[in-house]
Amino acid sequence: MALVLRFGRGDAARCRFAVSPLQETMTALLVLKNPGRHGWYPTWLRDVRRDLAGLDLRLLSVAAPSHGHGPDFLWPSPTSPLTTIEDDLAQVQATDPRIVTAQLAAHARRLASRTVPVDVYRALIGDPVTARDTLVAQQRLAWQALVAPLWDRMRGLLDADITSRSRQLADGGLEGLFAGLHQRAVWKNDELHLTGFQRGTVDLRGRGLVLVPTAFGWPNLGIGPTDDVSTTPPALVYPMLGAARLWEPATPPPVIIRLLGAGRASVLAETVIPSTTSGIAQRVDLAPATVSQHLAVLRDAGLVTPKRHGREVLYRQTPLAAALLRSDPLPSTEPYRSGDNGLSTRPGGRAIYD
Repeated sequence: MALVLRFGRGDAARCRFAVSPLQETMTALLVLKNPGRHGWYPTWLRDVRRDLAGLDLRLLSVAAPSHGHGPDFLWPSPTSPLTTIEDDLAQVQATDPRIVTAQLAAHARRLASRTVPVDVYRALIGDPVTARDTLVAQQRLAWQALVAPLWDRMRGLLDADITSRSRQLADGGLEGLFAGLHQRAVWKNDELHLTGFQRGTVDLRGRGLVLVPTAFGWPNLGIGPTDDVSTTPPALVYPMLGAARLWEPATPPPVIIRLLGAGRASVLAETVIPSTTSGIAQRVDLAPATVSQHLAVLRDAGLVTPKRHGREVLYRQTPLAAALLRSDPLPSTEPYRSGDNGLSTRPGGRAIYD
């Protein structure tokens, strides 16, 4: 079975990338409900269970099933790589009550075979405005407990994925982009074939396609909305590159600690994922002012480079820093090249997200 996305005139030009904090929140909730999905979540699960104590997420948990289809309005299509959680929640809050009624009623019918607390079920099929507002409030609580502590690091990875995919798109067009996006996404004859979905055809009708990398959704592929009447472009949610790095500790080699000092080496190691000053400070347990000073020195040494991302500045390692942080020594026979700050790099010593 395959769902076919049919590209017409203007659709290729309207393909764009976006991120969604709410998408990650909802997917994290699914991981919480089914912790056996992947093997790298135990540490995260241990940490967030403490933060969830006392939170009432029952209605949201029932509205976001572990398997099958849930109400589409809870998963709005993001519009930009700079989307914030407030942008996402505002979209949900603005959902027409008639749409809320229809989608929650359809979801309630799908729950017929499940045991749902009476008060939660009544809330699901009751006043649509109250249900919508309750769901938005619970989404915000879920975001704060599940994703917000990770968001700076996560967004750095998402941004790196978009940079890499954008280059693929520029170099090889849609065919080059989809060739390595996901094994279930196949481009042929100006159509994108998504295997494993219910058979059907979606004419994009000039709406284009929103491409949304995800961390918590790894390794799955998602798509929506796919109805014929929606004016919203479908969002194709795909696993981001380097998802495992989100859970790996950024530990600098001992020789780099001796060279730079423990604090500055830790800051440098954290920039393997593009990050803000405050995000790094939180992860290395240093004052933001101290991290800012370390970053200034590392920038002057050519080890990190800043890049503005909306209102924030993200710092990322340069190829030189990636070479320094390699566990194996650099070969002494490599010739010096200008611009290397007196050090040479071997082919392949470039940063993963360069």
